[in-house]
Amino acid sequence: MLSSRIYLSRSAFSHNIALFRKLIGPKTKFTAIIKSNAYGHGLLATASIALDAGADYLGVNSLEEALSIRKVFSKATVLIMGSIPNLKERKESLADENFWVMVSRVEEMEILAKLSPTPKIHLKVDTGMSRLGIPTNSAEVLAKEIFEKKLPLSGIATHFASTEDFTEHSYSMLQLGRFQDTIDTFAKHGFIDLICHCASSASAMLFSEARMDLVRVGISLYGLWPSLETKLSLSLMKKDVGMLKPALTWKTQIQHIQNLNQGSFIGYGSTYKTTHDTKLAVVPVGYYEGLDRKLSNNGYMLVRGERAKILGRICMNMTMLDITHIPDASIGDDVVIIGKSGNETISADDHAAWTGTINYEVVTKILGSFPRIIED
Repeated sequence: MLSSRIYLSRSAFSHNIALFRKLIGPKTKFTAIIKSNAYGHGLLATASIALDAGADYLGVNSLEEALSIRKVFSKATVLIMGSIPNLKERKESLADENFWVMVSRVEEMEILAKLSPTPKIHLKVDTGMSRLGIPTNSAEVLAKEIFEKKLPLSGIATHFASTEDFTEHSYSMLQLGRFQDTIDTFAKHGFIDLICHCASSASAMLFSEARMDLVRVGISLYGLWPSLETKLSLSLMKKDVGMLKPALTWKTQIQHIQNLNQGSFIGYGSTYKTTHDTKLAVVPVGYYEGLDRKLSNNGYMLVRGERAKILGRICMNMTMLDITHIPDASIGDDVVIIGKSGNETISADDHAAWTGTINYEVVTKILGSFPRIIED
């Protein structure tokens, strides 16, 4: 038996998509962002659930992810958001009218324009992220060049740099203004029916003017908040988008139990010494499986509805838990790493707080080879 099982709640996904549907209205399309193994939730399983729940499009980072989806979902519209290395050598794989490919250079457009069928080309604009995209100060020149070369252009997009990080959003508004100016510049050169998009989870929640033709919802698709600042911003703006429902539960089992005397050392480096007689459980999950090593002597898991503290260092494939206060715990019992047991819950946000990171990283790091089991 594998050391972990990942359970996905179909009803939670449907609930979260419905929240955004209500928020964005009927004219704005919903793109389910399932890049990076669907933020650890499982690429194909999440694609299936999202499409069944009414997502209009699927968003990925890489060509490899897009091709994996295409093998299973032959007609799904897939937005490829990341840059594609060695585009010339791999261009034939992109000859698909239901692939929407984000590009940052005219040369990429020229390569894609020669394909048959031609994928839909979306031009990325760098409005202040300083990552991918054309600089806004070259929009006039590039719009003229693209028009004169008769290159096909279906969409234009940008990405906000700091919406999730602050409750003061002047930089996001600056970016939005730059993006609108770029849209206007392209319209002046004849590109008047472009699909315009810029909003991810936080900006879709916060800024109605950023929703445009489609929203690209990632972290909140999975029932996780982009940040505490997003929640605070909504509160300050007196907006209520409803409650998100986490879609993932991560479980393992107790594989060994032993009783330790007071004064026993636990784990590599002997970083924990018992101060009383201790009942110890070992679970077959460690940093290889996706647990952050900073949970050592720090985090908790759930056993029979009780919190069990992690003792000693997280190992590559094992973690030790204090179950002294759970006398009925036995080998084979379920252990909840993320999720609910009884009246207790441990969330991805708890893991993020314990390890000094963000919930995105917590779930994305879960080992991809664990089975993703869809539940209602």
